[in-house]
Amino acid sequence: GTTLSTPIHEAAMSEALENFPYWPDIPPLYDIHRTWKENIEAGPRFRKPYPERPEGPMESFLGFSLRSTLGVAAGPLLDSRWIHCASRLGFDILTYKTISAQPRASHPLPNIVYLDIDGQLSNTPDPLHVTRADIPPTYIEQLAITNSFGNPSMDSSFLRDDIARARACLLDGQMLVVSVFGTGESPDALADAYCEAAHIALQGGAHAIEANLSCPNVKASEGALYQSPTAVLALSSALHREIGSAPLILKMGAFADCQVHREVFAAAVEGSAQAISGINTLQREIRTSEGDFALGSQRPTGGVCGNPIRAAALDFIAQSRHIIRSEKLPLSLIGVGGMTLPEHFDAALDAGADSVQCATGMMWDPYLAARYHQRKEALDYV
Repeated sequence: GTTLSTPIHEAAMSEALENFPYWPDIPPLYDIHRTWKENIEAGPRFRKPYPERPEGPMESFLGFSLRSTLGVAAGPLLDSRWIHCASRLGFDILTYKTISAQPRASHPLPNIVYLDIDGQLSNTPDPLHVTRADIPPTYIEQLAITNSFGNPSMDSSFLRDDIARARACLLDGQMLVVSVFGTGESPDALADAYCEAAHIALQGGAHAIEANLSCPNVKASEGALYQSPTAVLALSSALHREIGSAPLILKMGAFADCQVHREVFAAAVEGSAQAISGINTLQREIRTSEGDFALGSQRPTGGVCGNPIRAAALDFIAQSRHIIRSEKLPLSLIGVGGMTLPEHFDAALDAGADSVQCATGMMWDPYLAARYHQRKEALDYV
């Protein structure tokens, strides 16, 4: 109905939303000056009260009944303490940061640097490089960062126990996804490594497994797994045999070629995957304003996250939805990439996503989900 006049409605909504402070008035949850290990030890930097949650109808996703299909993508939720925090902040699909069967060290600092990028990046590698910002942006809408960690992982005994703790701290209407990754010299060794990681995740109580096929921070031969229909079929088939009835999600990057996009999705279905998540980051050379490599000479490139990748993400979502619909594929679609404001979630859902997740947006604005839920309640009320 339209009984409430817009000005009153907008005023009421903005008044409610003003209760939540914005970055830079509150620090990011993740301390970019500390290592990945130190951030695990310290836990998320959140010292504010958790937001109250409006009651709403339950939503169905991958066979689970959820309070919403809003989630956190693989990355920020380093362990069970981070999962606990995100679950209380209003995110309902919680992805445990990518694990491997063998422990892996993180890249040295810096892992995250602010970037000076105006506007949106395309999903083709142009421009080839982006520049490190000397000072953080003023507003979250301008937020652009690198994500250069190299898929670090704790050891399997820690992971088993901690994933169980993460599962135990979920609220009703929430689900735990664990992102898995592996390396191997042959296709069989690669599949075994992914399956071993998935086995650990399931032992800990993961509801669903997300296979990270898109990580651009390891050597290129592994980074492009998602672009190979053969690799996608082999890996998803092996994982399906390992995890049985647990839903399998495949994390992908952007596609420059429509035909490859189509073939990969067909391979995913043939391999019994139930959902696709995308995009990951956009890979670029990261330079300083003087032209040097900002992450050190050993790491010329890094993944770009935050605001500048949203157009590529929305493109991926729309194109994926078109393929799923036209080929009648039984796939759910998770939209990720550059979602830093509540209205970005709406844009992703409108483009065809069944679920929307954020990573950078959540780290810099812990209240992002709360803002979305409140906004949705206010709009539904009108």
